[in-house]
Amino acid sequence: MVSRERNYKSVFFLAVKQGVDDMSTKILVISDIHGSMRSLNKIRAAYHKYGFDFGVICGDITHFGDKEDAADILEKIPTEVIGVLGNCDPRPVEKAYEETGNEYIELKMVSKRGIDFIGLSGSKYSKDKVDVFKERSKGADIFVFHQPPYGYLDEASRGKHIGSERLLTVIEENRPKVVLSGHVHEDRGVVEEKGTVFMNPGPAADDKLGLLEIEGDKVKPKLI
Repeated sequence: MVSRERNYKSVFFLAVKQGVDDMSTKILVISDIHGSMRSLNKIRAAYHKYGFDFGVICGDITHFGDKEDAADILEKIPTEVIGVLGNCDPRPVEKAYEETGNEYIELKMVSKRGIDFIGLSGSKYSKDKVDVFKERSKGADIFVFHQPPYGYLDEASRGKHIGSERLLTVIEENRPKVVLSGHVHEDRGVVEEKGTVFMNPGPAADDKLGLLEIEGDKVKPKLI
């Protein structure tokens, strides 16, 4: 088993686009809010402490809530966000991103400050959907999932791994620099293997967040 949370202070490398080599980018990583308005207190405090440039949401904004519930939360996050849905977000929740001036990145390559992101919502991904993701994600720097890939920050209660083997195959073929995921509340952490950094920030509903600080060709992942 790869070591987890104790590695969060390690420095890993991320190749960013030419023209932003001298820029420092701070990314707030959020997952599993589950409709908790209380979680916004921690998010605001982290924003004021670190001064994030933007945020990434790995799904489960709501706990089977509606679009209006999600919009209420997104409007109160003090920085622009991009992200995906979780298994507890009904499909209409995706519209809350656009309606609040944010961006939904399901199967869509999006560039932020010279860093390319692409996302995949929900869990139990079909082969057809993963095949589309594999094709569209070529060259992306950061993958954003809700469900983690198999074997990486996916260990649920009693040691059972519940990650996706299909996602693992895509990662092995396309080799992103960073993989962000949530879903598995019990396996918060950061690991690195074969040049890819994996982060599960933990559930924001329990005041758990993540930070990616990128400067030049380096990224510092940190649990906060």
